[in-house]
Amino acid sequence: MQPRSFFEYLGISDVERIHSQFFAWLFSPDCLAISKDSKPLLLSSLFKTDSESKILKVLTEVNGIDILIETSKEVIVIENKLKSSQHSNQLHRYKAFCDEQYPIKPKRYYFLTLTGEKTYDENWNRMSYHQMYTQLIKLSFHHGKDHTVIVKEYLVFLERLTACVQDFLERPQEYDMVFMDGKKKKVDKVNFPYATPNERFIASNQLETILQKCFLHGLSERINTHVAFISDTRGDALIDFPIKRGIEYKGRSYSTILQLQSSTIKFAFSVFGPEYGKSEKVWVEDVIPLMKEMSQQNEFKYMKMNKPTSNAYVSISKKLIDKYWKMETAELVRFINSEIANAEVMTRQLIGRLEGI
Repeated sequence: MQPRSFFEYLGISDVERIHSQFFAWLFSPDCLAISKDSKPLLLSSLFKTDSESKILKVLTEVNGIDILIETSKEVIVIENKLKSSQHSNQLHRYKAFCDEQYPIKPKRYYFLTLTGEKTYDENWNRMSYHQMYTQLIKLSFHHGKDHTVIVKEYLVFLERLTACVQDFLERPQEYDMVFMDGKKKKVDKVNFPYATPNERFIASNQLETILQKCFLHGLSERINTHVAFISDTRGDALIDFPIKRGIEYKGRSYSTILQLQSSTIKFAFSVFGPEYGKSEKVWVEDVIPLMKEMSQQNEFKYMKMNKPTSNAYVSISKKLIDKYWKMETAELVRFINSEIANAEVMTRQLIGRLEGI
């Protein structure tokens, strides 16, 4: 078994902010591992900036922005999403802030994730941790500088992280623990007999949920008919395919949704988007009997009725016959497209019932 890297040993290698601070420190004048002249070249290799420009400022946590680098010619804005997901309109807000603060300088926006997933805002460029790693390993270090060992230790961790992610994406069907252990607490994983070093690495860094999201992002890019939204609840990632939006009911706007999570697929009627968290379950109490009736009558075997718990969300569901990550990619895409078509039929049926209230 490989010895744990320094960053793993500290128990903070899965903390998003640590990585943001490391990247910011690397480009700052405080980091002596690489020369002052090499930093603009590294910046150019990563973000296609002008290699002749000078780095003026390196900031973190500016108005919510993870990393902001100002050079003499442009501004680089980086949103780092190691484990969390983009939410609400944060990327739009960050761009608006930078446009106001830097009205003249050109700006480059980067969305940094484990796999370079898509953003909901076309102004942001995709970047993966693997792309970051492939440029960082080309660094020429200042020999004899104390900071060199810190950077090298970080690269050890980054190499293991990106290799582990790549192996998972190539063989997700071999990683049951990713999809089944997201709920486990870290203390419960310490002495568990994991089958491979990669499984141990994932568990010790609590990467199960984000790897589930990586898988689902790959799935979403293969579904051409609907824009998907990926989030998680209690360690299990989920993917929502909005079927019909803007359904007006008692003065509020709702959506029907097809949702895949763990071993279950759901057809839901819900407030969707930023307002969901502020919604109340009483808003859909009159819809519960309609959904219960559909669970007893629909031809697609959505037979389990799920009443709202706290928010305006009511659903009917069915268990999957096969684990979705075990399916061949083409088979899974066909299955989702088929269930989307079923959800469209159920949407029309539900709207008809709502009109009868």
